[in-house]
Amino acid sequence: MGKYAPLTRFLREREEHSVTLSFAELEDILGFSLPESAYRYQSWWANSASGQSQIRGWKDAGWETRGVDLSGRKVTFVRVSGEPVANPAAVPRTSEPKASPAPRPGATSANAPARKQPGKVGLGAETTLAPAVDVTKLPPWARRLLDSRARANNRKAQAEAAAILNAALAEERARLILALAEMRGRTRRAGAFDLLTALGRKRA
Repeated sequence: MGKYAPLTRFLREREEHSVTLSFAELEDILGFSLPESAYRYQSWWANSASGQSQIRGWKDAGWETRGVDLSGRKVTFVRVSGEPVANPAAVPRTSEPKASPAPRPGATSANAPARKQPGKVGLGAETTLAPAVDVTKLPPWARRLLDSRARANNRKAQAEAAAILNAALAEERARLILALAEMRGRTRRAGAFDLLTALGRKRA
């Protein structure tokens, strides 16, 4: 499955039939940054191009891309074949699990940021947010919409509301990182503190 095998495993383990990920969430799942072409060209996300490793990443899991939003930095994957893998251990792996990544330059083992595990990024954070969400205080129309989305994603209403909030936070984080990248290009000086590097999203 190659370098996009983590995405294949992530999608195979999904119980829902569609999932929307921000580019930042997708990068956390993969463990590396998407290429610049993924941020600029719709064709990078096409399902028909041959020989592209990223396409095999989602098609080997029985999924395809839908609704790529380059300006919003997010993509929706839809299941087109196959069934969820109930036991993650049953998903074939091409190699032994990789060791923890080395600390980034200037970081020590004590303060190096921990890498999130595939399958628990973004969509898994609703388990901690859900208890704080009181869906009973929503107006009827909003509750009906939330219940409909919750049924489609096989979640409880509280977990669905938390997932929506978590996705919004991920989008805000992605926008902040892009804004910092643009600012760094205009103002960066030798030896200056680099907030983008501290956030762990340094780009070439």
